[in-house]
Amino acid sequence: MQPEAPQGDAIALDDLFTIEELVAQYPKVLSINTMNWHLRHRDQNGLADACVKGLRRKMLISKSRFERWLATQTEAGRAAA
Repeated sequence: MQPEAPQGDAIALDDLFTIEELVAQYPKVLSINTMNWHLRHRDQNGLADACVKGLRRKMLISKSRFERWLATQTEAGRAAA
């Protein structure tokens, strides 16, 4: 029996980061406060698709999905979407 193929919407484990890890990678662009604000409003701003509740109730963020979401937050990105 063949194992099931991964779903197209599956998130690779190495693509998941905590808020602190993402901010540490991009300190010139991101801050903890800004990320917390966006995550608090993730259901309204569309960021929920990039978020996963991890173990110990820690929020994990898909870096690739976050980057895609961030690209749509500019005026040019919204016009292209």
